[in-house]
Amino acid sequence: MDYPHDASCPTADLTTCKLLFNSTISTPGATFIGMDVKDFYLNTPMKRFEYMRLPISIIPQEIIDKYNLRDLAEDGWVYIEIQKGMYGLKQASILANKLLAKRLDKMGYYPCQFTLGLWRHVWQPITFSLVVDDFGIKTVGIQHAKHLKATLERHYKVSVD
Repeated sequence: MDYPHDASCPTADLTTCKLLFNSTISTPGATFIGMDVKDFYLNTPMKRFEYMRLPISIIPQEIIDKYNLRDLAEDGWVYIEIQKGMYGLKQASILANKLLAKRLDKMGYYPCQFTLGLWRHVWQPITFSLVVDDFGIKTVGIQHAKHLKATLERHYKVSVD
């Protein structure tokens, strides 16, 4: 599939993550927590829809029956319009990341200007690295991590590592 825009996504690199670990160890009372957003790429609205075709032969019979796909198939193919993010789309990462950034911004979180994938909060003592859907969080006070978790849970399923 052709995507005419930049699909690269700003994520933390290994050096940023290591510095965050070292900062946690060096800060009295700091704790490091890992969080993961489940199904991060899925259901992100897309302004520009994508289209694909699948051979009906690879679709399970249960799905064919449920959605009457035999009636929609043409020459053994089912044509699909993709309206929301899914795995495998070139733009899925950047679209999901932009939506996440908008949602975090509303709650006071912002990306650091010169360090890709590093985020802070405007007043809470919390810093985190973001690599795709994984958060490495340094916080002084567990309540701040709970605030981030609650912010994420407004829109996503979140697990704590």
